[in-house]
Amino acid sequence: MATSLVESGIGFRFVSIDGMVRPYTVVLPRGYNPFRAYPVIIGFGGVHHTAGRARSYQQLERAAAGRAIVVYPQGMNNSWGGAPYAKTSMNSDIRFIRAVIGNLGSMHKIDKKRVYAAGLSNGGGMALALACHAPDLVAGVAGVAGAYYEQTVTNCAPGKVKTLLMHADNDDIVHYNGGSRNGTPYRAVPDVYASFSKRNGDAVRTELHTIKGGGHTWFPDATGRVVRFFLD
Repeated sequence: MATSLVESGIGFRFVSIDGMVRPYTVVLPRGYNPFRAYPVIIGFGGVHHTAGRARSYQQLERAAAGRAIVVYPQGMNNSWGGAPYAKTSMNSDIRFIRAVIGNLGSMHKIDKKRVYAAGLSNGGGMALALACHAPDLVAGVAGVAGAYYEQTVTNCAPGKVKTLLMHADNDDIVHYNGGSRNGTPYRAVPDVYASFSKRNGDAVRTELHTIKGGGHTWFPDATGRVVRFFLD
């Protein structure tokens, strides 16, 4: 079941999944044409970040410049599955995103072969979890200062999804070379890059951008890089 408060522009919509009613924000492109099939870009926020806050710093619709529908899903208790502090499972959140795409496709023409997902920190882990465990759903993903807990990026389903990693070499929250948070280990960024690169082979792009001294944040050029990687 799905409902919508707004049918155009910027609006809040809801889907029912796993016994929960879950919201997401949708931003239709400038000059929206209801007869055109648009790519979709999903933006996941970091832990403690609402969908509104994620939109405030990602602004993916700005860089997409009328070329895509952008969605900002709301995580349960402002977190995403796969992390030790998450209030939902990774698989439940994947089902949520499937429901969002289904809901969106019931109201608008979308290009289901061009669905992309990006996220910050915990949200970056969720974006890569889609590539790993639901490669049929997404054509490309990007993790910015991503937290790649083991289950998010291992035991992947067969499939190739173009992948962009952006991470600072001095990130003091999610260390570049791996570590542990909340008693749970997370993978080193070069290891994640290597495993996704091996999986993708020469068929699709896998890129790692190491930021010198950038810290743990959505980097100033992240929005432009992510959207270009997806759409260009």
